[in-house]
Amino acid sequence: MKILVLLSAVTFSLNAFCQKSDYLITSKGDTIRGNISLKNKTFYVDGADQLIVNADEVIKIKSDNYKGNFVVHCKLESYTDNLDELAIDWIKKGTIDTVMILDEIYSTKKINLYFGKSDDKTQYYFYKTPSDARPVQLVVRYFFQGGLDNYTNDRAKYRGERSKVNIVEIKGYVNQLRAIMGDCKKISEQMWELASYRDYSLIKLIKKFDKCN
Repeated sequence: MKILVLLSAVTFSLNAFCQKSDYLITSKGDTIRGNISLKNKTFYVDGADQLIVNADEVIKIKSDNYKGNFVVHCKLESYTDNLDELAIDWIKKGTIDTVMILDEIYSTKKINLYFGKSDDKTQYYFYKTPSDARPVQLVVRYFFQGGLDNYTNDRAKYRGERSKVNIVEIKGYVNQLRAIMGDCKKISEQMWELASYRDYSLIKLIKKFDKCN
C-alpha cells in the first residue's frame, strides 16, 4: 500500500514538474505556464485552470509536445516533392492558413534560419533578419519537365535526352536570399547555382554572408 501511495506521489510530482517547465510567451511579454497543446490556431494551456490563447498572440513556446519553439501564423506556400503528385510542365501551387512551430537551426546577427514541418510532414525553411517582425518562409516548388507526352506533341523539339522526364526545382528561396545577400562578394555565382533546399546548403550561404561587411 505504501508503495502505491509513493508511486502515485512521484507520478503527480512529475506531471506537476512538466507542467511548470512548459510555457508560452505572448506578444505582450506574458509567460503562461502549463501543459501546452495546439488546435485550430489556438493554444490550450492546462495549468491550475485551462487557458485559451489565440496563436496570433503567441511568439514562443517551450513544450515537450513540440520540437520547435517559435510560433508563426502564416499563409504557408505549399509544395510537394512526392513524385506521384508532380505533373509535366505544371507547377502545383497552393496556400495553407496554418500555424507553424519552428526550430531555430542556425543563428547570426544578420540572419537566422528556422526549420519546421507542416501537418502532412512536409519540410519547410524560414528566415528572419533584424528588420523582420517574424520569420519569413523560404519558398520552393517542383514539377516534371520533358517526357513522352511532349515528345508526341513536338517530336522535333523533344528527342533523345529531352524526351526523358526531369524534376525541375523552382528556387524561389534563392531569389529571396539574393535580395538580402546579393551584395556579398564572398558568395560566388556558383554557390547560388548549386544552392539547394536543404539545411546544410542554406547554412553555407548564411556563413558566407555573415563574413561580409
